[in-house]
Amino acid sequence: MRFSNPMELKNCLTNYVVKNGYNLYYEKNDSQRLLVRCSKDSKNPSCPFRLWASWMSSERSFQIKSLVDDHNCSRIFKLGSIVTYKWIGKHFKNKLLKNPKMSIRKMKAKVSTKFNLIFSVTQCRNARRYALDEIKGSLIEHYGKVWSYDEEIMRTNPGSTVKIDVNAMPDSTTYFSKMYVCFKSVKDGWIATCKRVIGVGGCFLKGIYRGQLLAAMGRDANHHIFPIAWVVVAVENKETWKWFLNLLLSDIKMRISHGLTLISDQHKGLVQAIKERVSVVEHRQCARHIYANFKKRFKCEQYRKFFGQLLLVLLNQNLRAFFEVDKACDAYENGISKSFNSIIDLARKRPLLTMLEEIRIYAMERIFWGVIYSGVQKYEVRIGNDGYAMDLTNNTCGCRSWQVSSIPCVHVVAAISYLNRNAEDYVIPWFHTTMFLICYNHTINPLNGSSMWPEAPYMKPLPPQKRRLPGRPTLKRKMDQSERESKGKTRHTISKVGAVNRCTICRERGHNSSTCPTIPADVASTSRPKNKKPKKCKKEKAPHVEPVQVDDPHPITDALVDDPVNDVSAQPVATRQRIRKYSERITKIGLRRKVLKKEGSTDHHPMVLE
Repeated sequence: MRFSNPMELKNCLTNYVVKNGYNLYYEKNDSQRLLVRCSKDSKNPSCPFRLWASWMSSERSFQIKSLVDDHNCSRIFKLGSIVTYKWIGKHFKNKLLKNPKMSIRKMKAKVSTKFNLIFSVTQCRNARRYALDEIKGSLIEHYGKVWSYDEEIMRTNPGSTVKIDVNAMPDSTTYFSKMYVCFKSVKDGWIATCKRVIGVGGCFLKGIYRGQLLAAMGRDANHHIFPIAWVVVAVENKETWKWFLNLLLSDIKMRISHGLTLISDQHKGLVQAIKERVSVVEHRQCARHIYANFKKRFKCEQYRKFFGQLLLVLLNQNLRAFFEVDKACDAYENGISKSFNSIIDLARKRPLLTMLEEIRIYAMERIFWGVIYSGVQKYEVRIGNDGYAMDLTNNTCGCRSWQVSSIPCVHVVAAISYLNRNAEDYVIPWFHTTMFLICYNHTINPLNGSSMWPEAPYMKPLPPQKRRLPGRPTLKRKMDQSERESKGKTRHTISKVGAVNRCTICRERGHNSSTCPTIPADVASTSRPKNKKPKKCKKEKAPHVEPVQVDDPHPITDALVDDPVNDVSAQPVATRQRIRKYSERITKIGLRRKVLKKEGSTDHHPMVLE
């Protein structure tokens, strides 16, 4: 048999092994020859199977020269390296194309069932990555298609807005920076029917190239999520938020921003960007994040009690007095942004264009499935002796709930029922079913596959430069203390920011033991460095030496003793004591422990223990 290269022969051998369960291995494997045998390191090493192949000298083909196709070994279910992850990825590519969200564990079970073999999780993980790369191309080719994706959106959905920003290097290479997408049908639907309330938020991306997805969410007539625009940025800061807000306000025809309400979390740079770009807008900050930030700043339990007392005081006031009217929304939390982040949780792990396509498909499916009946009917009984004045002609009530939410409150319903009228007649058109249907009357046109996208006359950008954040990389966001407590996690940590050090020697504040002023400078210099353990020296036995008797050539005589030169004063001579090294102190401590444990005595060592 002839093959164009050795790789084709190896693929055929892998198919042969998987079908029959033979333990083949490559005894010789290079670019010129291939020798295959069976049953390496098995209970039956004498299997006669042998295959020899090499290049033909007369033509450019790789041919099997000799083959002994006999086996006396038994079938096995765990093959060696002859079955590679690339082979698994090629045979499982079509299923991953239909279901790219398939988990590795599920893929391992399907592969093992299909081929009746045992595969490892690592093989399946590499095979899945290889198959997805084969489907979507490498990341360099993937990011090189962003301009073509822009052209395809503008071709199929005229009037949409797509902005791509790249960073140009001195060597003429470009790196992807950020990308903004807003479809014409979505912004037309929001302008025509939706309330002038937008929730803005962001979430982290979990792919190879990290970044953040910023999105603007509206509310339809049934208070459902209505995605308006989204942008992918490398870093969330004031500049990226201003760039996003400028494009968003331009698309929704509200560059002056009068009559617009923004609801947001306290993201990095968002508050400053709103003050600089849209200072006249009504900005409502999410109450849940205000409470979370309060708990971060004041962690003691007594402060939480004060926060609760503060809320009780505020409840006695009319909080809606600070809300602008005619917005048809009395929300003070940004739940729609959090819901959108939860919906695209799996998409955030995909490459850039794959993630954007999943968001686009989600918006298309919402428009198709969102045509459902919705009626606004609220009937409650008034409790209490408080009275509120209302004007049915001007649509006002003393509690201001009707002016803020544009939905008749319980007090208005009581008055309307007394007049035998229909309360639905007093609801503004934004909540009518016709407006709800018109909101989804605009459609997002489908796109062709990436192979049919038009070529853009721009330089293909490279993937964004990797930016490693300090610390251990994480995929999950950091939960607040209240969330950890709700999930049963009671571990608490105390921040050391602002804490004053206390010296363990003099017990004074403001310094530690290494900088204590009571220790002389020469003694402090011999101390052990901080956070460094002493090195353990290897114990070596001294060589045994036999005692030797040596005669003194100059014995001491009486004349020498009486010599006045050798007369030494009985007064002690002042000598400078040597500073003990750190290693000597460690040795002393170890000997003291041995003495206390009765493992030795002071006579065994010349050092005197105090």
